[in-house]
Amino acid sequence: MQFTQISSHIYKLSIEMTVGVPILINTWYVVENREVYIIDTGMASYADLQIKAAQSLGEPKAIFLTHGHLDHIDGAQIISETLNIPIFAHENELPFINGEVPYPNKNSVEKTKVSQRVLPFERADTVPLKYFLTPGHAPGHVVFFHKQDEVLICGDLFISDSEHLHPPVYQFTYNMLKNIDSGQIIDDICPALITTSHGHDLNYSKDIYPIYNFKYKEHSQ
Repeated sequence: MQFTQISSHIYKLSIEMTVGVPILINTWYVVENREVYIIDTGMASYADLQIKAAQSLGEPKAIFLTHGHLDHIDGAQIISETLNIPIFAHENELPFINGEVPYPNKNSVEKTKVSQRVLPFERADTVPLKYFLTPGHAPGHVVFFHKQDEVLICGDLFISDSEHLHPPVYQFTYNMLKNIDSGQIIDDICPALITTSHGHDLNYSKDIYPIYNFKYKEHSQ
């Protein structure tokens, strides 16, 4: 477990665990005037760590989800109920979070434990980051941009190391070509720092996305 401050207003909790395979799961805390906004919740097995981390930074106000896959939403019920805070996601993601339909590449619905309890972003009193719809990995997948800190929280839009971007896991991505096209958002925004759910942070440069696009797009046709 590693808890680090990655910018003036953003902290990151990194947990290595096994979810079928060994995986690094990152979640984030955005702090604005002692109000704390949790970005993704990881797994329920360490929800207590998420709660303690959020409370150590100020007053937890809400949970915002990049999308509804298990490793991003499993802890949401415990955290939301313990802290008495709402959960928000993009409206395009709600049918899958609510178990109304399965994800396009799945035969069964997600069991999220928060069915009918997640609200669309439009219902939030405050969203301390700008969100952008980036479909491909999930229909309602979003990334969050903190303008003042110039940090782009990318969720599963990419997997990253300290120098390169890589695609998310094919098995859990319903349209990889669309996902790769959605990655263009980093060149539209030009953040200083890119942080992903399953990888290490990297500094933005104008070469990162063209290399990624060239390397992986032809295999997604």
